[in-house]
Amino acid sequence: MSRLKYSETEKVLLLRSYLQSGMDAKNFSRSRGVPYTTFRYICKQYGTPDLSTIERLMKETKIPNTVDKLQSQLSKERKAYEAEIKRLKKALSESELRCLANSTMIDLAEKMFNIPIRKKRDAK
Repeated sequence: MSRLKYSETEKVLLLRSYLQSGMDAKNFSRSRGVPYTTFRYICKQYGTPDLSTIERLMKETKIPNTVDKLQSQLSKERKAYEAEIKRLKKALSESELRCLANSTMIDLAEKMFNIPIRKKRDAK
């Protein structure tokens, strides 16, 4: 079973919401759609902090405390991730084309010069 990945910002904001809610951990995690074991792991990571510790941690890691600022930060991060995905897709496409070109060159060389270039499957 794989553990869901949460960013540090999400973890800290989740803990802040938990501490402000006054709910027990099981009900809070269920209401947020976070698996209980994952939520307990996050709590354990931060040593079961109190609200003042969370506020200090938010200042240290520069996590915005208003929804508008948080949405703009997440929007910037999303755009950066999308740009990185686009760049990686382009690099993958170029690599696949390069591989196809190399394979075609080997095929043509084998046919043109009548010599085996590729290694046989049962060769040692």
